[in-house]
Amino acid sequence: MTDVHHASSLLEELNRGRPAWPLLADFPEQDEEDAAKGTAAVHEATEVLRGLVDVPEVERTRSLPPDWVKPLRDAGLYALTTPASRGGRGLSPYNAYRVISALARHSVPPAVSVAVHTGFGSSAYLPLLPDGPLKDTVAAADAAQVISGDADTEPTGAANRRRATTARLDEQGTHYVLDGQKVYIQNAPVAGLLRVSATILGGEDNGRVGLFFVPTDLPGITVGEPHSFVGLRGVPNAPLSLTGVRVPVAFRFVVDPALSTEQEWRLQNQLNDVSVRARMYAIAAPAAALTALCQDIARDFLRGRRVDGLDLAAYGEVQNIVARNAADMMAQEAVARWCLLTPGDPARVRREQMAAKNITSVTCWRVVERTLSLLAARGLETDEGLVARGREPHGLERVWRDARMLRVSGGVDFFVDHFYAVSNVFGPWYEDPAPAAPALPSAAASPQGLSPVNERHWADIGARSAWFAERCRVLVAAHPRRADLEKRQDLTIAAGRFSCELLTAALVLGRAAKSGTERDQLAADVYCTAAEARLAGLAHRLDHPRDAGADAALGRLALAGEQEE
Repeated sequence: MTDVHHASSLLEELNRGRPAWPLLADFPEQDEEDAAKGTAAVHEATEVLRGLVDVPEVERTRSLPPDWVKPLRDAGLYALTTPASRGGRGLSPYNAYRVISALARHSVPPAVSVAVHTGFGSSAYLPLLPDGPLKDTVAAADAAQVISGDADTEPTGAANRRRATTARLDEQGTHYVLDGQKVYIQNAPVAGLLRVSATILGGEDNGRVGLFFVPTDLPGITVGEPHSFVGLRGVPNAPLSLTGVRVPVAFRFVVDPALSTEQEWRLQNQLNDVSVRARMYAIAAPAAALTALCQDIARDFLRGRRVDGLDLAAYGEVQNIVARNAADMMAQEAVARWCLLTPGDPARVRREQMAAKNITSVTCWRVVERTLSLLAARGLETDEGLVARGREPHGLERVWRDARMLRVSGGVDFFVDHFYAVSNVFGPWYEDPAPAAPALPSAAASPQGLSPVNERHWADIGARSAWFAERCRVLVAAHPRRADLEKRQDLTIAAGRFSCELLTAALVLGRAAKSGTERDQLAADVYCTAAEARLAGLAHRLDHPRDAGADAALGRLALAGEQEE
């Protein structure tokens, strides 16, 4: 149950040492009719938000305007993927991504609210619910754009499998009574329906995790003051208290098999399929928006600026920064297109969607850091300071804070790398430790549409993929008990990052071959050159793991406050 082991995918082939160009040869494209529909939705959504949210004021007050929900609901933004038959916009997943990204280019907090509702909200579970009162309630809420979200994280920490919140069946057997505390709940201040996790007490499911759809107007529910974060100022996120909340038995979402804390229940296929798609909306879309904003900010900064009689944009390292940012932006686009436009069974790209959370947020962070360094040549000044001096603000400080939040939203980045590697990289090797047979050569297996330099990059990916597969096989053989390898988080994290780097480079090349444009071919070359350096460093870590004993010893001394005299 705990391995996300669907049908063979591009990522699985890369992890197995079989980089399969035929999987990339027909890189997914959005058809013209759907693209036009998405463009219209993007324009409408952007106009609504621009007329509603004063970004500097939100940054100053850390609050969205009091009336911000209604205009978004009136524009159908809480019904992006809801079918037209239920009164929704009926957008495709990729168009929903485009709309959310466009919203985030103006203001990330309301975009995150829309994204969480679209991806993690109750309507995402409709295809999984059997006919009955719960499905009817969720469908009605979806049609009415009742805002929803996921109430899972607790004060004990999101990484824990066990939930301190409890659910016990009442004496009549008609209701579960929920008691507990939740924290960092997106949309809690504005939600009308939340999916709540709790440990069941009593009965045949005693000790297992239960999932409940809970209307927020039930007695015993209290929403606390909104959390104040490093970034995402004004985002509707708050703690939740449940005291004797009576939830009808029919409102429990029964998962088969039942969710045991002995395993990582969040990787149960149905739940994982929802969450990895949701992060495309909640993380990948805002990350792409912030990356694009950085390009705009850098362009404005460089325009007309000269140093010692030479255009600043003509200096080598400045060109490197701008080029690598453009390549990273193309990489984010390639990942999003692959994850949301690939036709057929959505399970084909669930592995890639799981990887996309860290790929897109970390890529965004690289771009922000480079752009920050570029602008710091003039002075690392806040927007308030610039305005006070009569200069035009650029908004990069806000972008920096919001981008940092994306790296930890939905899971701290290093733990997500570990989590991903345990399930996506090493899990399949424990199921089938035999090395993959080499692919038979064929004309179709050779890359088509790539420039000569990018053909060499594809060959490098093949060599790296084969090396990685053998390294994973050896590590699994050396750790017959999965729990032992899971304890080596230095190895799992490096493996997770290596796998994500391989995937992104492959997707960038696939996208470049499909588009055939000079810009994309250049971007692919720049991206793959930088990725090769990162892969080399990760390969060294996998080949020469750190001394865990030394880390533990120094860590104990550091935490004890020991210092060199």
